[in-house]
Amino acid sequence: MQSARVASFPIQAPGLRAAFHLGDTWTLTWIVIGIDAIWLIAGGWSMAWRDVAVAASAVAAFMAPLAIGRYRRDLRIRSTLRAAALLIAFQAAAATLSYLVVSTNAALIDAQLAAADRALGFDWLALNVWLIGHQHVQATLRLAYCSGLLQLVFVVLFLGFSARPARLEEFMRLFIMATLLVVLLSGLFPAAGAWKHYAIEGQFDLSSLSHFELLRDGRMREIPLSRMQGLISVPSLHAAMAVLLAYAMRRTVLFPLFAALNLAMLASTPVDGGHYLVDLLAGVASAVSLIALDRRRRARPVQPGTAMPTCNREGAPS
Repeated sequence: MQSARVASFPIQAPGLRAAFHLGDTWTLTWIVIGIDAIWLIAGGWSMAWRDVAVAASAVAAFMAPLAIGRYRRDLRIRSTLRAAALLIAFQAAAATLSYLVVSTNAALIDAQLAAADRALGFDWLALNVWLIGHQHVQATLRLAYCSGLLQLVFVVLFLGFSARPARLEEFMRLFIMATLLVVLLSGLFPAAGAWKHYAIEGQFDLSSLSHFELLRDGRMREIPLSRMQGLISVPSLHAAMAVLLAYAMRRTVLFPLFAALNLAMLASTPVDGGHYLVDLLAGVASAVSLIALDRRRRARPVQPGTAMPTCNREGAPS
């Protein structure tokens, strides 16, 4: 096995930087896992260990092919598998953290959020009634809202296998930061959501939010990784994802499709996601702010003489 040759020159290849910077997002993920573990143990929580084993096995399954040299040297395969493993590990850790945050039982601010909507001239109930009268529009928006997870998986696979490791690394970094920001802010501004606030029954499956009260009143002390629910109201993670997914596909042939699809997902978020308008605005603002900060950070000049491993023609460290 050859040792890595190190050359002293400015780092100018974004695709190569990505191969080394993905470790930063893994560090964040391990920090979240550590926080989860401490909180779970200190609070006397339990977990369905079968679910933990399934998640760990999935991560291992994606990382295992990288033990084979020809896969590890293939930039497309390497970046895709690492990102997929990271996505699974982080999603499990972040979902667990979101449940622990809900369990703090902080005072809800739904009344204030609804008042903010009214101050902006937005009538949630009127929009809901309008959609009921326009079933084709409602069905289209609902499909767009439900596309979030599929889009997330597709973006990782597309960017990885189309040899865009820098863009993939950027997307994973922004997605992880946005998710953590949303979870943190949801603890500072806890809310049950518009479905519960407006007592909409029958039209929506409120059982999809059944863990909310159980966590808040202490009756639920187990983290069910295989049955997690989306319990965050503000900021809207779907709204933040809509911005990040479209941004990740910029300057690709698929951008117009993703722009249209995620505009529809944004439009669907208040009713199909049970969010206030201010939830949506906060989610969009969070994503846009993170993008701006990330671009500013990357625009800083790199000091000459930064060491960087040289690479072969496939873009793999030699």
